[in-house]
Amino acid sequence: MKYSIILSFLFILFFAGANDMLAQSRDGNVFIITNFERAFPENGSMNELDSLQQIMMDASYKGNPYVVSYKTMSHWWGHDNRDFIQIIEVKSWDDVSKAYDKSNEMIMKAMPDKADRDKFNRAYNKYFTGKHSDEIYREVKFGK
Repeated sequence: MKYSIILSFLFILFFAGANDMLAQSRDGNVFIITNFERAFPENGSMNELDSLQQIMMDASYKGNPYVVSYKTMSHWWGHDNRDFIQIIEVKSWDDVSKAYDKSNEMIMKAMPDKADRDKFNRAYNKYFTGKHSDEIYREVKFGK
């Protein structure tokens, strides 16, 4: 009986502590992750894609006050070499739409001429099939 009481007490302590430990904080940043499916055009090169991606990222996220960080990753190892992933970090849910709006504004400023934007988009889009997925994640911070 004595051991049952001790085990019950330890069991209650474990689950009482686990509730605090497993509760998700609302303090974490938000990550917008887009996984594009790459195409491999005959008239393309990794150097061109890298250059176009750098222009895109600089024109839309560098200096964007709502963007904490941004990264682009391409497939390196695994079963599907078509993955091309973009990760944009913002501080809050509200900053998702603000970052998007500011990015559009920045692109329009970087390429004010519609013909230039169209030319850039044709060059950039030839590297993608049009298939993609969008996810938004919240960073989980454990502890207090």
